Order: sequence, then structure tokens, then C-alpha cells
Amino acid sequence: MTDAAAQVQKLLRQQAAIARFGSFALRERNLINILKEAVRVCAEGLSVPFSKVCRYRAEENDLLIVAGFGWQDGVVGRVVSRADMSSPQGRAFTTGLPSIIDDLQKVTGFDPPPFYAAHGIVSIIDVIIKGSDEQPYGILEIDNDKQHDYDQYDINFLTGFANVLAEAVSTASRGEALQVTVDRMKALVEEKDRLLDEKSVADVQLRQSQKMEAVGQLTGGIAHDLNNILTVITGTIEILAEAVAGQPELVAIARMIEEAAARGGDLTQRLLAFARKQPLQPCEVDVNALVMEAAKLLRPTLGEHIETHMKLAGDAWPALVDPSQLTNAILNLSLNARDAMPEGGKLIIETSNVVLDDGYVRMNSDVVAGDYVMVAVTDSGHGIPADILNKVFEPFFTTKDVDKGTGLGLSMVYGFVKQSNGHIKIYSEEGHGTTIRIYLPRAAGVANPAVAESPPVLEGGRETILVVEDDNLVRTFVVSQIQSLGYLTLAAVNAAEAMAVIDGPQAIDLLFTDMIMPGSMNGRQLAAAALKRRASLRILYTSGYSNEAIIHHGQLDAGVLLLAKPYRKSDLARMIRTALA
Repeated sequence: MTDAAAQVQKLLRQQAAIARFGSFALRERNLINILKEAVRVCAEGLSVPFSKVCRYRAEENDLLIVAGFGWQDGVVGRVVSRADMSSPQGRAFTTGLPSIIDDLQKVTGFDPPPFYAAHGIVSIIDVIIKGSDEQPYGILEIDNDKQHDYDQYDINFLTGFANVLAEAVSTASRGEALQVTVDRMKALVEEKDRLLDEKSVADVQLRQSQKMEAVGQLTGGIAHDLNNILTVITGTIEILAEAVAGQPELVAIARMIEEAAARGGDLTQRLLAFARKQPLQPCEVDVNALVMEAAKLLRPTLGEHIETHMKLAGDAWPALVDPSQLTNAILNLSLNARDAMPEGGKLIIETSNVVLDDGYVRMNSDVVAGDYVMVAVTDSGHGIPADILNKVFEPFFTTKDVDKGTGLGLSMVYGFVKQSNGHIKIYSEEGHGTTIRIYLPRAAGVANPAVAESPPVLEGGRETILVVEDDNLVRTFVVSQIQSLGYLTLAAVNAAEAMAVIDGPQAIDLLFTDMIMPGSMNGRQLAAAALKRRASLRILYTSGYSNEAIIHHGQLDAGVLLLAKPYRKSDLARMIRTALA
């Protein structure tokens, strides 16, 4: 094998290692497990026998080894280095630059800990692991018992891996904080349940609604962070797949990573649906026609042991709703009904016009009086016990066996209906089946026919695009993707940096900005300020979840373009051309 071919193989192996670790980090919630996997994958990616992660402790101003690969007992959790220029780790931590030592015996200025000699360590590289704020998390180090001439590809791999690890650490830390908050909230809810046991039905429903709202806000924040990671993984695997197209064994690995990223994307979309943070595209929909199309999709999956019946109101009003999300909701409810009838049974899908009056609203404080189109899904299955009926819409709650469901199906339907300004009710009796009714707001006028989507076209251009993204990993990736389409790019971390560029002499055709950024201005406010200075500037927003600054009542504001994370290169190219047009 030639040197060039070997270099390509090494590069592909390292890129696959980063993508594989990113996929693992999306599924794993435990921070210690993430760090252990990181040091293992990092060592294998660079073919070295040792690696470790050191966490910075501000109170001691030192770096404690919290995870390691290849070390003997007594190193991890015990050995520390000073977080200053007196140690290789401290030098990388202090300067923010990689610290490379090819031969420890020839370096002066610091005294390595005894365990280096005990393991025969000769060469090391330290890179910084950034934190979620101005304080870095710590150091990622690889160690070798031989002299090694590390090239720029090795440094780039280690730095890129440290950036992905930083995102994983940040997300896991938020997840732990989320779990603490959820546990505390559950304890409070249990206490309230005991104290308010004799309260009215309306009070109980209000408390449940508030709890779901709080969990939804926390869930949306976690999904936002996951979408940032997925944006990089999804786009990187496209590049990797093209590079290994002629190597079947690597194509299989690329496809596996792509499938894992797709599953992660599906998970975040379900979380965003529950949190009411998914961008919707509501329009006037013929509900009967949509139900009939959904029924066609169901027939192959329900099986012959399930009898399906349709009871559709001939005069059903059009509903104001996102048709694709309504289809997903009907499919979710129908598949849940199938699972409740393992020995067979009857499934009924019906529609009707319903007027919810003030009397009904007094008993259900989370709904507004008015005209609604009802879609109901009924099964003759085993039913739901009364003591858990009020929990079925909570995320990750499920009565199914392990590996039989994620617990996100009903919560996704709940979030979609609420975000669509609708209402949902469940009726069930153990041993006698379940009915779930969703009430969708009536639309004025005639329902719109479905429009077939055009196949994606990867079209670029020569315009200049200003990218504003606070996440360093995402910003670097997006800039490279846009440049690969032929565009000129400028980049900014926040609105203040972006305004400095906008006030400069450089020509700018498009502002591509994240909605959520640190500082005094969000993406919408940045766009407004930019348009005052450059009236002809085109605007394209991106976000990991919908934001009230550009989405109201579940619908994008008029004239606003939003590219939801995660997205593929074809989606990015299409939306840029749409914005520039």
C-alpha cells in the first residue's frame, strides 16, 4: 500500500471513530460511561496504548484523571497535575493550544509524575476539552511508550475528537441536571397528589398540565443540544460515505453510522414534538381524505387478526393542522391499538364535527371553546389501569415490555395536538379497550389538496454568506459545507461579532443565523438590526427547535425561512437557494 493510500485509510478510520463515538454519546446518558468510551476510541483511533481524560478542579487548580485506557490500577481517580505551565496538561489547559512532547527525556521545565516512568511513557499529546461556558472541562491526552512523529492529521483528529467529547460532556451534564430536576419534580407532584387528593377535577387537570409544560421545556432544551451534535454527525457521514464508496466494508460501517444518526434524529423529533418545539406547517386539511390515506399505510402492518372499521362523517369540516404530523399521529395511535390486541380485535377510526362549549371548558381548563374536527381511534384491547391513565402522555412512560417501545409515541401525539391549538382526551377501562380522541381546530374555507414534493437538487452558487452560530463544532462544519457548494463565507460566534462584520465593507448576500445565541440579541433581533443597515440582505434562520420569536400558534411567521436541525447537505443547499431567490 502506498503512503498516500495508507494516509487515506488512517483518515477514514479516524473519521469513523469520531462518528462512532458521537453515535454512542447520543444513546448514553451516564457521563462516566461516555468518558470511558472516549478514551478507548481515542486510543484506538491513533493506535496508541494509553489515553486519559483529566477534569479541571477550580478549587484546587489542578487536573484530576477521571478516565483512562491502558493504565494500571491506582492512576484513574487519584493522579493529578497542576493546571499551570509546570505540566504538559496544564500548558495545554492554560494556552488552549495542543501540547506535543515527542520525547519526555529531552524536555526540561517540569517533573512528570512517577506513573509515566512506570508505564514507560515516551511521547504525549494534550488537547483542551472545552466546556459549556468560558471554563474548559479539562484535558484529553494520548500517551505512547514509543517515540512517534505525530502529523497534522493526528492533531486534527485529536482536536476534533475533543470537540465532540466536549459536546457529549455538556449534554450529559445537562441530562444529569435534568434527571435531578425531574426527580425533584416527581417528588413534589407526589406530595401535591397527597395533599390535593380531594380537590376538584379541574384542579387536578391544571396541575397535570403544568407538570407536562415543565417537563416539555426541559425536554426541548435537551433535544436542542442533541440536534447540534446530530447536525455534525449527519453531514460528516455523508462526506465519509462518498469517500469510501468503492470499499464495501467501509460502506457498511458508514451505513450503520448513518442509521444510528437517523434513529437519533427520530428520537429528538419525538422529544421536540412533546415539548411543542417542532416547526409545523399547518394548512387546511380534508381530514377524511387524510385518514383514508393513513389507513392504506396501516393495512400491511396491522395484520389479518385486526378488523379495521372507518366511521367518517360525510360533512366533516376541514381542520387547520400540519398534514404530515396528523398522519404520524394517526399511525402512532393505530399501532398502539394493535399492540393492545395481541390476540386480535377491532380497530375503529372515526371523524366528526364537535363544538366544545363553555361548560366543557370549565371542566377542561386547557382548551378554548369553539369548533373542532374530532379524530378518534378506538381498540377492543386490554385497556389501561385507572391508576396510570394520567401518566400515558408523559415522555418515556410505557406499559410495554422492554424493547417493545420508547414511551414517546403518545407524548409526541400529545405535544403535536397541543402545539396545533387542539385538545386530546383518553378514555379506557381495563379489559374493555381504549379510545383516544384528538380535537383539531376547524379551518375556514376548503381543504387544500396534497402537493407532491420535488426531489432534492444539490445547487450551489457564488454569493457571500455570513454564518452566525455559537456552537464551534456546528459552525466549523456548516461553513465547510457551504464552502463546498461554491459560496464565499464569513463567520461569527454571536450577534455582536455579526454586527461588526455587517458594519464592515465586505459584501454580504445572505445572513444564515441560529435562533438561540448567548448575548443580548437572538437570531430574529440580529436579522432586524442587520436589515436596518443592509435592506437588501436575505435572511435564513436555523434552530434545534422552534422559537416563539419566529413561530406563533405553531406556524412560521410570514416571509420567514427556517432550516430545522439536524439537516443534510441537500436541505442546506435547497434552503440557501430559496432564501437567495
